[in-house]
Amino acid sequence: MSIKPTRMQFNGGELSPWLQGRTDIAKYDKTAKLCRNFIPLVEGSLKRRGGTHFVAQTPQDDDILFQILPTPVEAKVLINGVERSSITVARGDKLYYEVSCDGFSSSSGNYVVLEDTNLEVFLVSKSELFTFTIQTEPSDATVLLNGYQRRSIKVFKNSTVEYQVYKDGYILQSGSVVVQDNQTLTVTLQQDEQTLIDYGDWGTLEKFVGCTVFLYNHRFYRSWTIKFSNGYLGVVLDYSQIAPDESYVLDESLFFKSNYDLYNAVVIAYGIYQVCVAVKGAADDVIMLWYYDENNECIGGIDVFSADIAGWPRDEDDKYITQINDYVGVVSGNVLKVYYQGNLVWELKGRNNV
Repeated sequence: MSIKPTRMQFNGGELSPWLQGRTDIAKYDKTAKLCRNFIPLVEGSLKRRGGTHFVAQTPQDDDILFQILPTPVEAKVLINGVERSSITVARGDKLYYEVSCDGFSSSSGNYVVLEDTNLEVFLVSKSELFTFTIQTEPSDATVLLNGYQRRSIKVFKNSTVEYQVYKDGYILQSGSVVVQDNQTLTVTLQQDEQTLIDYGDWGTLEKFVGCTVFLYNHRFYRSWTIKFSNGYLGVVLDYSQIAPDESYVLDESLFFKSNYDLYNAVVIAYGIYQVCVAVKGAADDVIMLWYYDENNECIGGIDVFSADIAGWPRDEDDKYITQINDYVGVVSGNVLKVYYQGNLVWELKGRNNV
């Protein structure tokens, strides 16, 4: 077998691949084929190379201008300990600034420069007081200034005042103002369109109960149940439809009051739920069966025959599951948004949905 003698020194450095067969070279036995992450020493040994140390981020493009615009303008500005109001830096540089002026509270902070920046710094006066007032339209809207309900506030010059203005049926407005004089701000609220949606004697929209199935004349239909404060609305679709299309018109005959006389109506008890009520469906002869739980809460509609043929799922107690879990209904204001498998498929906006 071949014998490879031990190398005792490496001060010949790294040998070029073109010379690896040149055993006649004097320094051949003092070299290495590959010397990675080591440094050959004059004495012949090797030492591990040193590590690296972050000094600064290299600029990605042209230098960036950073400057401070103080108020008052005569304020003294220090950037990184040097009196100046502007500096050119590399992208990503972190700066420290101080702004001060007699009669005003000083301000300081750190800033990471990512683009050309004009930083406004307002120093708050220690003596000058001004009044900030908000007027509203409509006039009876509620006003919060710096978190407290009031319409005017006295603050030192250059103080920042946060405000919120709101009223039921209107869209909240908020913002901030740097007070530099006695000033009045007029805030006009916009009506929330959702609050203008009216469902008449159906009452207020409350929730999407779920989706069920029924069978009529050898044809399956989907049935949604939507709960209002005064009753329930059925939305009936062909089973092949995931959601109503743009031409769908709500069938008002599918709405029934929540104070429906359950026990004197056409009542059918299957022993699965407490009560179900027969209500006219999408076609003249279609009968929908709306199920109620023990608290007289409507939980959907289906008939047992349809459920069996359609292979409708059952729970662990072998009772029919009335909701299709792929549907989720979200109520916001007086608008219902129905999602199927995470995608928005239908919106209900008012009695006529127009």
